[in-house]
Amino acid sequence: MEVNRREQLYSKLRGGFFLSAMLDITDGAFCAQRSAGCVMVQLGIYLAEPPAYGTGQGEWAHAILPPEPAECTDFLAEECRKAKSISNVITCLNMASPGLEWALEASESFLRGGGDLVELNVHGGYWRYLEIGKMRAMVLPENQKELFRWVEAFTKREVPLIVKFNGKANRSNILQVLKEMKNYDVFGIHVNVRIEKTKRPDIGFVRKIRERYPGFLLVSGYVRSAMDAKGLFEAGADMVGIAEPAVEDAQYIYRIAEEYKRGER
Repeated sequence: MEVNRREQLYSKLRGGFFLSAMLDITDGAFCAQRSAGCVMVQLGIYLAEPPAYGTGQGEWAHAILPPEPAECTDFLAEECRKAKSISNVITCLNMASPGLEWALEASESFLRGGGDLVELNVHGGYWRYLEIGKMRAMVLPENQKELFRWVEAFTKREVPLIVKFNGKANRSNILQVLKEMKNYDVFGIHVNVRIEKTKRPDIGFVRKIRERYPGFLLVSGYVRSAMDAKGLFEAGADMVGIAEPAVEDAQYIYRIAEEYKRGER
């Protein structure tokens, strides 16, 4: 990505809110309807696995992207068009894949289709990918070398890459990976920092992340108020994401964003 384009994106995104990807939910039309208050929306979760397309096998089979590059580009271009139909938000593709080349091809299709950023999902629990060391399993010590091989390949192709982590995984593994991640030219990282027990975002964990990772930081997880967002921004987050509450309430993010802005004045 050109330096000027990257800096323009950072300038637009920093301090803003985004709609975080949700399986089966965040397609282009849904993202458009929830775009008020957002500076970015995330499309997906999609899977880049061409041989599995159309087989109907697996719990995520419906999320598999079209296998042919032109068809995939057309599909993702239409999703981007829909996502931007109400508000000119930044679009980010949330994607997982069992194969590096498939992931790279899907990312380039998204960018050709007018998308802005790509998020590699090192987050979810799709068992078939976990078994081969992908998704959340990529933060395990035995798989971290593979994770960094993928990250390096994305950056060599100049894909503006966000890497997403799940705070429910072993946090020491995540912190170890993030300490190393600063050596790679990724656009940023995204960490779900939810605490299941308290149903709150873990602000202390965000501080620990910031100590180890100086780059662009997106966080999400149980953000339910402007005060939650304020705490996360003050702890070092550059962006704050919201997911589940927006399903039932299309104006949820808008209200929190507006309340946060009023408090900052």
